[in-house]
Amino acid sequence: MSRLSRGCLRCRQRRVKCDQGRPSCQRCIKRNEICEGYRDDTAIVFRSETEKVIERANAAAAALVSSSTASSRTSRRRSRSTDNKSNSSRLITVFADPSSFTEQEAASLKLLEPFPWAKTVLTHLRPAPEDKVVDRFMDKYVMYPCSETSSPGFLEHLPSLFKDVNVEGRFALRWAVRAAAYADLSRAQNNDALASKALHCYGMALSALSESLSTSNKVPDDYDLMTAVMLDIFETFFVEDSTMRGAHAQGMAQILRLRGADQIYSPRGWSLFRLAHHRIQKQQLAFNLKPLDESEHWISQLSDDMPSVRLEKDALRISQTCERARTLQESIANGNSSIYDILEMVHELIKLDQEVAGWRQKPEWSFKTLNVSDLPEFDPSVRPLTNTVQLHPDLWLAYEWNYHRTARSIGHQQLLNCLNTAMGTPDLDALTRESLRVLIEQFTETIRLLSDEVLSTVPQSFGDIDRLGRLHDHKTGPPRCRGIGAYLLLWPIKMIKGVQLSTTPEQKRSGQVVFERIREYTGMKSHLGSLSVI
Repeated sequence: MSRLSRGCLRCRQRRVKCDQGRPSCQRCIKRNEICEGYRDDTAIVFRSETEKVIERANAAAAALVSSSTASSRTSRRRSRSTDNKSNSSRLITVFADPSSFTEQEAASLKLLEPFPWAKTVLTHLRPAPEDKVVDRFMDKYVMYPCSETSSPGFLEHLPSLFKDVNVEGRFALRWAVRAAAYADLSRAQNNDALASKALHCYGMALSALSESLSTSNKVPDDYDLMTAVMLDIFETFFVEDSTMRGAHAQGMAQILRLRGADQIYSPRGWSLFRLAHHRIQKQQLAFNLKPLDESEHWISQLSDDMPSVRLEKDALRISQTCERARTLQESIANGNSSIYDILEMVHELIKLDQEVAGWRQKPEWSFKTLNVSDLPEFDPSVRPLTNTVQLHPDLWLAYEWNYHRTARSIGHQQLLNCLNTAMGTPDLDALTRESLRVLIEQFTETIRLLSDEVLSTVPQSFGDIDRLGRLHDHKTGPPRCRGIGAYLLLWPIKMIKGVQLSTTPEQKRSGQVVFERIREYTGMKSHLGSLSVI
């Protein structure tokens, strides 16, 4: 009597031996296909959801195939028997992943050769073109933690999570990563076909994430949360629609709620919480949104001794102050608040600002400030826009300083708006008017000083100069950190050049120059939204 096969579904369908590897068998990995899993309880629980995803993906793939030429269809077919009946039965079981490339699409891509340290790479060891595009994205944007500088990293757990996406319940992350990677490469190589495939992956990721989160009694896992983050990043690269603004921030917030208070008690859980909450707070500050009600409780569980925690706490306090300032401004305009209410809030902000600025005056946050005139001559195309250049221990610390400065600038601007509204109040006595004028000048000057400090970090962020003050030789090619550095500058520079902050006309022009470089280096030159955020 024949025994029940314990192989994965794909291997059973093909009637080939399966090594039963977990979470994915090697045959599926080598064929770059989704390994649907094995005959166990988990597979039974998620079977219906998986079939729906595959059904939609197959339908989308069929649509792509129908629009292709006959030759391209032939190149996509797997080896088949000459027997028509047998051939027909095999076609039914073949899963065509619409995020995979045809031979013609793969040939059109300009990708670096894998394993440059090896003289030759055997054919069976060569990564699939889809994996090469994803590797390019991760090499460009993933930052790993650094123990020497206490840098916590950025997307540092994405590579390990992505290795395990070819199993049930995790398909959403597979497609979300491919969407972001394809979108990034399509901008860099002006490839419309790749851009269309990126949008297709984005749609599949949204569908798969929705199904994963709708599973009864399921607590969103790390793959769900990282998928929401990647969808948010995709929109930064690719989506111009302003109605989508903050959509995935709300999704990330809901996932954080469902994951509960225990999510911070593992290194990866804490890292993903920090990544998601950081993005949520940044969007709240950028778009004048109300802080999450749960943020106070979440942040209160964290230790003040960690710089990344203190950064989040300061941003939350600034965001709460901004919310109160917006309410106060409306109240002043309606005649329901007095000048004393404004002055009380001004003094609160000044005290808060002194606190958030003071704790950073420690050795681990130190940086060097050099006069441009004392440095070797920069290439004219990357000449600094300020008279000084700041050099931080690493790129992430420069970003954290800029995040801190931008949050402070937004806080000052909200109070500045209140002061300007108050100046329009009739029947102000001369002494009060003069006090308001002095405060307006003080707040405006602080915003401009903070903006100059952000602009002085641009050369290091773009890799034009390293932390030791050595200029990059652009004849050897672009700096390796240029992509992630440009990405991390996006939000501060958008604020400097925009109408929100009371920066000088010269600072706005400088911000626009930097912004054009950001668009060029990240490949977003033609598809950046009105206020894309990190």
